[in-house]
Amino acid sequence: MARPSAAVVTDAADETEEIVREARREHLADLLAFVDRACARAGLDREITFDVRLATEEVVTNVIDHGYVGTSPGPVTVRFRREPAQVIVTVEDLARPFDPTHAPRAIPSAPIEERRIGGLGWHLVSQVMDEVRHEPRSPHGNRLTLVKRIPSTH
Repeated sequence: MARPSAAVVTDAADETEEIVREARREHLADLLAFVDRACARAGLDREITFDVRLATEEVVTNVIDHGYVGTSPGPVTVRFRREPAQVIVTVEDLARPFDPTHAPRAIPSAPIEERRIGGLGWHLVSQVMDEVRHEPRSPHGNRLTLVKRIPSTH
């Protein structure tokens, strides 16, 4: 497979920024630095930046750790779009379809010895973001859209 583009693409017409990396742990820092820079350019405060970065990190880590299991790592694309009242981060892959809404839910209030391993990350993503949407891609892959609303004071 050809190596995915390492360039950041900015489309000035709709203010969308994009980065594509191979879904490997060694590329996680690049992907998260991209999100940090995009949040800074968008003028987001520390709290919103923290939430957006945390959710993106969880989603991208899941793609890296679980999405391409049993196959060669493929691309993971992160898109960032700042709109007047919200920020939209889209994470796309070409991995096997996985809808996080069908994953077993974590019960954070359960005693630690009764909790199952995994699932807490998706709970966290849904807590820090205002919307989380999954779409299967054709013919294969996933698109996860994360939306964070920005209070009018920003």
